[in-house]
Amino acid sequence: MEKRTTYNKIFSKIQHKLAIFILLQVFTGTFTSFAQSQDEGLARYTPKWIRNGFADAGATHEPWIFQVRRNSEKFNLWQKDSYDYQLSEEYIKALSGSGVSVYHVSCYKGFGFKAEKDNMDKVAKAASIAHKYGMKVDTYVQWNTLAYETFFSEVPEAKKDLWYQVDINGNPIMLTYGYQQSFRYRPCFNNDAYMNYFKEKILRYVVETVKTDFVHFDNFDFNPAPEVDFNPATITAFRKYIADKYTPEQRIERFGFDDVTYLLPPAWNSSNPADKMVHINDPVIQEWVDFRCWTFTSRLAECAMFIRKLNKEVVIEANPHGILGSDRAWEAGINHPDLMQYTNAIWTEDNNNPRWENGVAIGKFRHYKLGRTTNNFILTYNNKPTDFAEDLALNRTIGYLGESVPSGIQKKYLDFWLANKELYIHAKGAEKVAILRSYPSMAYNTLETQVAVNMAEQALQQRQIPFDIIFDQQIGRLSDYSVIVLANQESLADSTIDAIKTFAANGGGIVVTENTGKYDRWRRLRKQSLTEVMLAEENKGLLADTTKNSYTFSYGKGKVYYIPKLIQPKGEVKLGYETAWQMPLNANELASAVYWVSGQRLPLEVKAPEWVGVSHDTQKNREVIHLFNYKTDENVGGITLEYNGVIKSAWSVSPDEDGKSIIPIIEKRGITELRIPNLKVYKIIVLEE
Repeated sequence: MEKRTTYNKIFSKIQHKLAIFILLQVFTGTFTSFAQSQDEGLARYTPKWIRNGFADAGATHEPWIFQVRRNSEKFNLWQKDSYDYQLSEEYIKALSGSGVSVYHVSCYKGFGFKAEKDNMDKVAKAASIAHKYGMKVDTYVQWNTLAYETFFSEVPEAKKDLWYQVDINGNPIMLTYGYQQSFRYRPCFNNDAYMNYFKEKILRYVVETVKTDFVHFDNFDFNPAPEVDFNPATITAFRKYIADKYTPEQRIERFGFDDVTYLLPPAWNSSNPADKMVHINDPVIQEWVDFRCWTFTSRLAECAMFIRKLNKEVVIEANPHGILGSDRAWEAGINHPDLMQYTNAIWTEDNNNPRWENGVAIGKFRHYKLGRTTNNFILTYNNKPTDFAEDLALNRTIGYLGESVPSGIQKKYLDFWLANKELYIHAKGAEKVAILRSYPSMAYNTLETQVAVNMAEQALQQRQIPFDIIFDQQIGRLSDYSVIVLANQESLADSTIDAIKTFAANGGGIVVTENTGKYDRWRRLRKQSLTEVMLAEENKGLLADTTKNSYTFSYGKGKVYYIPKLIQPKGEVKLGYETAWQMPLNANELASAVYWVSGQRLPLEVKAPEWVGVSHDTQKNREVIHLFNYKTDENVGGITLEYNGVIKSAWSVSPDEDGKSIIPIIEKRGITELRIPNLKVYKIIVLEE
């Protein structure tokens, strides 16, 4: 036992150092794929069983100890029967018989191994039943709770050595819900002793004893920005992070000095409130934002490697929420494209349920596009036909189906997905337009860049232009696209600007708005913005009133269209869980700019009301087009699709119709036109080549 413990400590340090090295590459802008290494290959691996999608349903997220301790307003004296039933063979067998492929079950909530072992043993028995019926098992593991009342009793050093986060006054930082869960301390993720306990006691048990196939890390976000962790372990890690990230010369360029021995996280007071921060210029605060993102990403990578050393085929999933419209790096320490290198799925619980509201198509399409770019599935609550329609069209899987055995709408769409699964697998997105969300632009401005990108995405969605959302990690793959949209991407690294110019010089189209490229990656003012540099290099000189009027120019073999501003409609700006999504008043100009700079026809052009969503995939010898309706109180007729190519035949399937329907096609000079007479909620159009 002593030898094994020593080995585990050494191995943990090696793993953490590897994660540190890898992620420093990310935040210094020199990240390259290191999947060639064995450990990293495991951390970024996609288990075979999940690659073609899944249907997840089952027991409550909350173990019984938590339900009792919380005592919510809905807690009652008979719900224990329901809790026990969800662990029973009768229930699990019914899930399997309905077509559910993954049994979800609560496992660990943060009370400590000793306090929760009896329940975890019951979960292990339920897991064995699910496996008997050919199902995979998805276990809930709490990431962000140390329930001190029981945890300190089991592990006294957790109190003595501060395994939890503390504020500047030394008080615990808590995870609160309804102001009545102060027993939930937030763990200190920079405390190696805590992380070793979490891996060895909890994750090892979940993998080896419960024999899970799927680990669900819940509450996967940092404290809100004002709640700064001043735990000594965090301060030490912050200083080391900066010392490792930069040479002494680079530190002088960054801070004006090279000795970071006494750097501290940012402190806030009534004169300097964190919630008033818009432009993050202070280099130490910028580094604090980066450090929080790095901490979560490196620790997740470490846990993923640990789990997959035990069982390569375990799916890793976290709950950081998706693209909510606000600055998630600043407010929660979440940098999605880095984090999602180590997940196979993520959860989001926002209320952007698909609907048409005040001229805006509200939906979760941003989350699904994030998932497609990062090779992740998205899990969210699906209840209505519109939920399933958007999910299937963009997520390519049925995802989460709740706690009950599927029936009604859920069963209808589950059966449709199972019957037509061949249309969802082995598919590649056919999008030739991408919108860039560059980290420094989105992390160091909590308002203007968020609003601009949100509106650009909304405009393309409602103008039926299939598009991807890309990040700095995809800069090396710009040649996959015909058009890149840069919506007020004000802070760009030199390498990013070089890649964009190369893309345009080789024939790519660029749509640029507002202050794109005005600052460098540390938000330092450049002498010229991106478009000014490109104009100068083309010997066109600077145009008059470049901040007031749109203009176009060629750059090498490509085209550039500059729009001074995406115009906001009147109304309050709300960002975050309650984001008020907006269509820019000049959305038509943005769409026209995309078509103009493309220099050629895009693969698919759609003529339909703006409440119709579209997704375009390509498979071997066929194109698969998904249409979905955000405004389901009326059917849509007269939709026209123009596919840039010649096909042999076309047909459609829909959960709203029986069987297949043949679609007449008209071919004109290499363009195939199809007319869709009716769309109720969701329809798949298949073009056979």
